Amino acid sequence: MFISKRHAFACAVMLAGTAGALPAKAQESITVATYGGEWGAAMQACIIDPFTRDTKIRVVPEPGVSGVTLSKLRQQKDAPTLDAVWIDGGVSEITAADKLLKPIDPARVPAVADMIPEGLYKDGSGAIFAVSTGFYSLGLAYNSKDIKQAPISWLDLWKPEFAGAVTFPSPSNAMGVPFIVHLAGLLGGTADNVAPAFDKLKQLKVAAYFDTAGAGTNLFQSGETVIGAHYASSAYAMRDQKLPIGFVVPREGAIGGDIRLHLVANSRKQEAAEKFVNYALGKEPAKCMAERIYVGPATAGVDLSENARQRMPWGADGSIKSLALPDWNKINANRAAIIEAFNRSVAAKK
Repeated sequence: MFISKRHAFACAVMLAGTAGALPAKAQESITVATYGGEWGAAMQACIIDPFTRDTKIRVVPEPGVSGVTLSKLRQQKDAPTLDAVWIDGGVSEITAADKLLKPIDPARVPAVADMIPEGLYKDGSGAIFAVSTGFYSLGLAYNSKDIKQAPISWLDLWKPEFAGAVTFPSPSNAMGVPFIVHLAGLLGGTADNVAPAFDKLKQLKVAAYFDTAGAGTNLFQSGETVIGAHYASSAYAMRDQKLPIGFVVPREGAIGGDIRLHLVANSRKQEAAEKFVNYALGKEPAKCMAERIYVGPATAGVDLSENARQRMPWGADGSIKSLALPDWNKINANRAAIIEAFNRSVAAKK
């Protein structure tokens, strides 16, 4: 059939106009469970925004606490709305045991090869169920104006001159139960026998326990507390506000924890989620997190400024080996009993 040039041109114009009217392809996106506050802000600035800039994959953050994230994963097991999740140590192990996570395959997440061994978490079969994106620590924070000689030991909290002005995290805080177990170990107990810790804690005259890091900071800012078990990052944040706060890694070791990233089982966006995890483990994101909130990199070979190096959770001259890392499986097995005993024998007597 013969078609004139004029008719062909008109058809081409019409088709071009129709193509222009079609909706643009939707941007690929994933949903990631994050934290709130300064931690969430650091994740956004150091990992999420740069990832989207470099890959064009949009990340929808869903801030929340680890327990709530675990509940969501349980409720949505077969059709999750989350594709990757940050979850605290302890809850991470429970999530893995519940089969809610997809193993991280080093062949698909090659940045795993550049991580320190302590930053990889494996199940009984050797599969990686979580990766660390930075270590934090619980050590001794103190008011350097009121306390001229820096403390050196966890047991310094019991010095008579500090009576009534001491704090430490309650069991509802992520480091509360690990603190009790660590103290028990110093006094001859174990995770299965924390009675020595409770006997000692009953002798400690505290100003208050804190459920959140922010509440602990408020105790120092108000002057109610002059010394206590508190987070290194929180202590340094107060120092940046020109408050006279010092931080010490006790000679028995600071208690370590970390912020862990996981892939969600049954996610429909596995490939994009794997790209995100791989990106998060890079040296630049790790450096940014360390410089911003002073978490110790789990990625090897990260070059830090002198300011960040001085503020690492393991101290200026320490390493990951300086941290007392909890055995979360033992802690989880005893958690309910420890919390019940704390409420009965320590908190009730305050």
